[in-house]
Amino acid sequence: MSSASPAITRPGDDAARAHGDGEADLRSQLAESGSWLEALSEASPQIVWSARSDGAPDYFNARWRAYTGMAPEEAAGDAWMAYIHPDDLPETLARWNRSIATGEPFAMEYRLRGRGRTWRWFLGQAWPRRDASGAVERWFGVATDIDDVARHGVELERLVAQRTADLDRANQRVAAEAAGRRDEASARRDVDALYAAYIDNTPDGVFVVSVSPRGQIVAETLNRVLEAALEVRRERVQGLKLGDFIPTDMARTLCEKIAECVSSGAPLRYEETAEIGGASRVFEVTLAPVAAMDGVGIRVVGSARDLTERREAEQQLRQAQKMEAVGQLTGGIAHDFNNLLQVVKGNLDLLRHELGTTATPAIEKRLRDAMAGAERGAKLTRQLLAFSRRQPLAPKPTDVGALVVSMTDLLDRTLGETIEVTIEREEGDWCALVDPAQLENAVLNLAINARDAMPEGGALAIAVRNVASGAGDVIEIAVSDRGAGMTPAVLARVFEPFFSTKPEGRGTGLGLPQVQGFIEQSNGGIAIESAPGEGTTVRLSLPRSEAAAAPAEDELPQLAETRGRGERILVVEDDDAVRSAVADLLATLGYAVVSAADTTEAARLLDSGEPFDLLLSDVVMPGTPTPPDLALSARLARPELKVLFMSGYAEDAIVHHGRVDPDVHLIEKPYRKEALALKLRQLLDGRPRATAAGRPPRVLVVEDEPLIAMGIADLLASFGYEVIEAANAARAKAALEQPEPIDVVLTDLGLPDMDGEALAEWIRGRKPGIPIVFSTGRNDFQAPPLLTAGGPVFVVTKPFDSQTLRRTLDACAPVAA
Repeated sequence: MSSASPAITRPGDDAARAHGDGEADLRSQLAESGSWLEALSEASPQIVWSARSDGAPDYFNARWRAYTGMAPEEAAGDAWMAYIHPDDLPETLARWNRSIATGEPFAMEYRLRGRGRTWRWFLGQAWPRRDASGAVERWFGVATDIDDVARHGVELERLVAQRTADLDRANQRVAAEAAGRRDEASARRDVDALYAAYIDNTPDGVFVVSVSPRGQIVAETLNRVLEAALEVRRERVQGLKLGDFIPTDMARTLCEKIAECVSSGAPLRYEETAEIGGASRVFEVTLAPVAAMDGVGIRVVGSARDLTERREAEQQLRQAQKMEAVGQLTGGIAHDFNNLLQVVKGNLDLLRHELGTTATPAIEKRLRDAMAGAERGAKLTRQLLAFSRRQPLAPKPTDVGALVVSMTDLLDRTLGETIEVTIEREEGDWCALVDPAQLENAVLNLAINARDAMPEGGALAIAVRNVASGAGDVIEIAVSDRGAGMTPAVLARVFEPFFSTKPEGRGTGLGLPQVQGFIEQSNGGIAIESAPGEGTTVRLSLPRSEAAAAPAEDELPQLAETRGRGERILVVEDDDAVRSAVADLLATLGYAVVSAADTTEAARLLDSGEPFDLLLSDVVMPGTPTPPDLALSARLARPELKVLFMSGYAEDAIVHHGRVDPDVHLIEKPYRKEALALKLRQLLDGRPRATAAGRPPRVLVVEDEPLIAMGIADLLASFGYEVIEAANAARAKAALEQPEPIDVVLTDLGLPDMDGEALAEWIRGRKPGIPIVFSTGRNDFQAPPLLTAGGPVFVVTKPFDSQTLRRTLDACAPVAA
């Protein structure tokens, strides 16, 4: 029977065995940490990479390969350079080489080429890992897709600043720990530090859960982003079920997706909408499974990227594109529809004229009904143009409070006896630069909406307030009713075109969009407050203008005063029906008419020397020259020729930024015979007062912009003034020293060699009493008291219309005489 040899124990064997076991455990822990970091890198929605100390890359994660299409065998070497935009590559290499040489962290924004050969902006950053002596052993880097964020500059700056500060703090922590590494245990801490730095400084929410063999899911940890979003601490979630700290619906979906990820053994990505902090948020969730080193159970690393702002921006972009498309459509519709309405209204006017006193009451009623239908169509077209911010405006300084008060009788007649109207006006005659007719129409529109909200009658209050603030003084018009009010869902749609809560046939759905379009085109704002059962208040705000209120327009003359006296008019219109109707209408008004179907024919007639007193032309016509160019060349050849444009849609031709150009006369289609007759007589009869010497007043125009100077000079010449032009203050002074007298000075404020105010002071010293008119784009400009004390001073605000300039110069004429 054999016996076992006794075990021989040498001194130190127990310690050696314990030391060996400790090294094995440490290697196992390091291997598991490396596996964790690799799994986290592979599941990350960011590009993660590493490089040797000399800067040569040796690892790119799956996100890099998925985005660029680079094959795994290309990871080493310089292949990565081919994916950086050629314009960004030199600077990127220069910064990267500088970081390699100095050991400083790397940071650079550059564009990367994707599989579809598209370029997106990325924020690339890298930091070094150092050995015990401080030498760089390896570089670790990330590249974050910032292309969507870059489209929103303010948000990008905030994110970049936050990311830079957070990563800088992380780098400091990593550097502090790296300095203390001495052995493999310190290497473990290095890996953990890099792991913590990554998950705590990414803008995405990162979490880790463990899944038991029985499928039970519990939380292990989460990063600071999720701590803030879920209002929990990471140390308190370990071991909890997801439903204990995540909204129930979101937790249920997440558990289902984790189980699916574990079952497939492959990463999984999906979108989830959840209510966080009382607001709905959209997240892109990525899950990646990681097998445990002991082979028991499994962990899942997840990330949640907040897509809410991106989705909202995409929705806003789609809405803006939709509104732009509708705006373009309405412009085209307005042009063609107004031409048709002009034919209808023109022929109705002609029919009424031809019938004269022979029309029976039944015929008169049919004519009125037909004309009312045409007017309704014209109103609809104007609403479309106002909604799309393409209506031509004629703004002038307007006392808003006085205008609203003057609407009392109009509102009483329109709203009926069941609506009690009260108007309150705050003291002070503040003015706004606005089209008074359109502002009146906007207030009336709001009042009618308020009436319809109170079918049984009620009270309507209109208040005009002067609101002074550091952001700028504004005039507010508040229209309030005590009607049914609106739900939040209805309130959210009130500015949508064609949306209406009125019964079918009672509204077009363009009332509020029209008001919004006009107010925003006038540089103002609109806001609505409403709740069910509490009524509605609509607030319009307009920026204050320091200019004095323009005088009211003269009353329209009687038709007998507006008939033609045989003057010859050249009509240019490419629509045959419109051209025929307009020509017949002019003939009945007493004018001699010659028609042209295009600008080429019109130019030939003008070049032939045939006498014409006025050119009446459509604005939008095909071919060359364009109608505005035709008018300009005709006026240069015939300074006495008057020009009147007619159009229902003049955007970009003679209307810019919603305002009719200052040297342009326009009548909007469809127009009535009386309106056309009046406009023609105003142009043909307009003459300035003569001076005491019997000559036309002489106006010195001081303007350094050649195109503006030419336009103003042509306009003044059409009024009958004699114009002297000066491109700067020096030439203006020279002109004033000449023997020929100057009756009025019209000067810009911004001159190349001297401020307009300083020139005016010089003029006051040399020519006391001469009227001075300032032409400026500043709404807040006020002439100094010393200037106004020495003689008449006026201000016209650019862009001004011809009537405003004419009234201003007429006010100067008696003094000049």
